[in-house]
Amino acid sequence: MAIALWSLKDKKILIVDDLAEMRSSLRNMLTQFDANNISMASTGEEAIEQIAHNNFDIILCDYNLGDGKDGQQVLEEAKLRGKLPYSTVFIMITAESSSFMVMGALEHQPDDYLSKPFSRNVLKSRLEKLLNKKAGLAKLSIALQQNNKTLAINLCNEGINEYPSNRNELLKIKTDLLISELRYDEAKEICDAVIAERSLPWARLCNGKLHYMQQQYESAQQYFEEIINDTPTFVSAYDWLAKAQLKLGDSAAAQKTIEAAIEQSAKSVTRQRMLAETSESNQDFVTAEKARRRSIRTAKNSVLSEATDYTKLAEALIKNDNPKEALKAIELAKHEFRGDEQAQIAATLSKSKIFKEMGREKESLALIDEVTAMAKNATTPIKDSLAIELTETFLANGNTDAAQQIVEKLVSNNHDNQELLDKVNQIYSASESGQDSSELVASVSNDITAINNKGVELLEAGNIDAAITLFDQALARGPNNQVININSAQAYLMKIKACGKDDELLKKTRQCLEKTAHNKELQLRYKTLNAAYWKFANNK
Repeated sequence: MAIALWSLKDKKILIVDDLAEMRSSLRNMLTQFDANNISMASTGEEAIEQIAHNNFDIILCDYNLGDGKDGQQVLEEAKLRGKLPYSTVFIMITAESSSFMVMGALEHQPDDYLSKPFSRNVLKSRLEKLLNKKAGLAKLSIALQQNNKTLAINLCNEGINEYPSNRNELLKIKTDLLISELRYDEAKEICDAVIAERSLPWARLCNGKLHYMQQQYESAQQYFEEIINDTPTFVSAYDWLAKAQLKLGDSAAAQKTIEAAIEQSAKSVTRQRMLAETSESNQDFVTAEKARRRSIRTAKNSVLSEATDYTKLAEALIKNDNPKEALKAIELAKHEFRGDEQAQIAATLSKSKIFKEMGREKESLALIDEVTAMAKNATTPIKDSLAIELTETFLANGNTDAAQQIVEKLVSNNHDNQELLDKVNQIYSASESGQDSSELVASVSNDITAINNKGVELLEAGNIDAAITLFDQALARGPNNQVININSAQAYLMKIKACGKDDELLKKTRQCLEKTAHNKELQLRYKTLNAAYWKFANNK
């Protein structure tokens, strides 16, 4: 067959649908446009597996995919895992038209949305438009994927001139990049210029976010309220308004705002969690219980599923005088997260607290012993929030040795986080242990600081191997310490520069960089080292 004027020849395409008939129908439509590289997935889990190992040009994904992940969760996870580059066209397909589904799906921003049934010509029209839109922006996609923000901003500038039809989207991408680099004045300049031409909600929201990020919470609140008044369906504005209200100390108003957002779009795990956390702080445990249940339900099969929802649900149930249901929630957590040792520790700890509330002291103490052993033998670093909770529990039960072990690891991961170090000291002061943690905290903090400083000195002197040895020792004690991770990344890259490409060192560099990617104070160094990493990684 001759190649059509418009062709999908050599485009890598993934069709995701649980119905074989629909997969076949879509394949037939696409092959009429010379598509010759089509993959299929019948479940969300299978789709994620394929997306993780392939770079698709086009993904056509049904919303309803049977009992596992749905289309929204596929899109959500692909984005969170960094497996959906800007160059990929993602179209959500569904026969449903409920606002619950549509708003939930659109919030995760697929490139387009198709309602069944649709014709071959409709599919062609949408694909042609989207592929043309992204044509010529392959370099921008790579820069975004590699988190090379400086290059991405420059490519946005080029694209705005070369592809005027993409102007608004490129301006939005550029603005988000500028904000992530704390270049607030430049971002505001773009937003003001866009608004002067046309009052687009994203630009107005951006201005509100800029005020929020500069701690101008009252003016930020005003921006978000105005957007909601003008565009009641712009759900992101509700989320940011609630954040501003919380910063201003009005948690009651924040709770109402989040509830209003959920009325607009309920299928958001983060929004349900935000409602739960806010209502918990307001001592409204009836609402908290409902929100935690919805979080669990919404997160089922999602990458966002967390054991915390179950343990916090149990706490709300205790407050609502329902200890039996609380125990059921904990057992469900232990079952759902049976391969997650952190979740098992948290669930067992919560169960001990429930037994204590029920007056079952002996069983509660037995579980504390179990938690102590689990924490001691943990193979992964205990999360900061759980470590704080364990410290309080161990001190309350007179287990000072276990508390000390937790604190040593906690401080090793956060030796420069004064707020957290103060929190540890406050826990000890408030306990009846009779111990003073200040000496322990200072000792561990000083040890990590000394190792780090010596490693930096060795790097500056050109003694790369000795520096790497020291940083590796520090990472063994505090694997999530962001200062040590950024310095380790620099040391590994210096070694690669001196001795040539080394896949193992590149892997270790990537791991260290990923732990520092969202640290605002380290952004400048992260940006420089990340660019160097990709230069070495892409060097054949």
